[in-house]
Amino acid sequence: MNSVKAWFSFVENGNYKGSEPYFFNILEKPWKKTLEDNYLVILKELEELVHQQNKNIVPYFNQTLASSPTAWSVFPLIFWGAVYSDNCSQVKETIKIINQIPGVLSCGFSILKPNTFIKPHDGDSNVMYRCHLTLRSSGGIDEIGMRVGTETITWHNGKAFAFCDAYNHEVWNKTEEERWILIIDVLREEFLEEKVKICKYVNATLWWQLKFQKNYFFKHLPRWSRRWLIAVTAIFMKG
Repeated sequence: MNSVKAWFSFVENGNYKGSEPYFFNILEKPWKKTLEDNYLVILKELEELVHQQNKNIVPYFNQTLASSPTAWSVFPLIFWGAVYSDNCSQVKETIKIINQIPGVLSCGFSILKPNTFIKPHDGDSNVMYRCHLTLRSSGGIDEIGMRVGTETITWHNGKAFAFCDAYNHEVWNKTEEERWILIIDVLREEFLEEKVKICKYVNATLWWQLKFQKNYFFKHLPRWSRRWLIAVTAIFMKG
């Protein structure tokens, strides 16, 4: 029986107080090496997308989190089980690499503009390793970095790290350069048998989050009613 309880921020609406570390030790995870060994291949495909000014590089769906609505852009490939086929067809080598990793829930490129902040926020859930593969970043932790809980980290080109997305976190880029990363959500081993259920549940929470991201209607509902709404909505979601 799984002793770790799945937690979803939009339902619980409170700070996560789990037992997981802020940053996971992934040194022995085979997918860390897979990603880092193929860093230059992945970087090349993102460089081509940016050079083409690809129309599918779009602002992150929750446009209230960054300093401005267009300061944080993404090129989604997989989003909680939903595959963006058109985007995937444009980065075939990256997809070949991602397909070698079991339990991938989401994956996509993330571009953060210079002099941009992502506000402190609680992530979606504790069920995954949220991994960042650094593709382009320059500067020390005071200039560019992120805080998860009480710990901070910066990015190093070609290196990957993973954190628990459920904890409160924030990002800063005080440099004059863009930060490019590949974000990969890998389902934790404890939850592998629940992948479809989890994807449906999170997609339901994100649907409500998108609908009410500019007001507080949903957050003022009692927790039991939020859980009921999400459970019903999840029935109609893809996993």
